[in-house]
Amino acid sequence: MKNVSKQSGFTYAKKILDDPDQAGLIFWLGFRPFDEDELAVLIDSESTAIELALQKLRENGVVNPIKDDKQKWTLSNDGEDLRNMLISLSVWGRQRMDDQEEIIPQLIVEPEQMADLKSLVKFRDEVVRKYMNI
Repeated sequence: MKNVSKQSGFTYAKKILDDPDQAGLIFWLGFRPFDEDELAVLIDSESTAIELALQKLRENGVVNPIKDDKQKWTLSNDGEDLRNMLISLSVWGRQRMDDQEEIIPQLIVEPEQMADLKSLVKFRDEVVRKYMNI
C-alpha cells in the first residue's frame, strides 16, 4: 500500500510549477518538441538540471516517457492540460498586476512554431518572463 500524503492536489501541482526548470519545460514543450540542447538554451539552465526536471516530469506523466521520431521531447495529454492551466494562471496574475498599476496590458503574439532559437530566446526575455518565473 502506498503512503497516503496529506498534501492537497493543489499543493502537489504548485510544487511542480514553482520549480522554474519544470515550469519552463512545460511551457516550451507545449510550444513544440525540443531536444535537451535546445531546452537548455530556452530555459537558461545547466543540462544536468534539465535532465533532472525532465525525469521528474516523466515520472509525473507530464512529459511523454520516450522521445518522438526526431529524438525530441513532447508533452503528454496531461502535460498539455497542465500547460494550459499554467498559462491561464500566469495571464490572470499579470492582468491583475497591470490593473493595479493602471497599465494597459500588452498584446501577446506567440512566435511562429518553427521560429529559430534566437527568436524564441528574445520572446522569452521580452514577454514570457513577465508572466512566468522561467
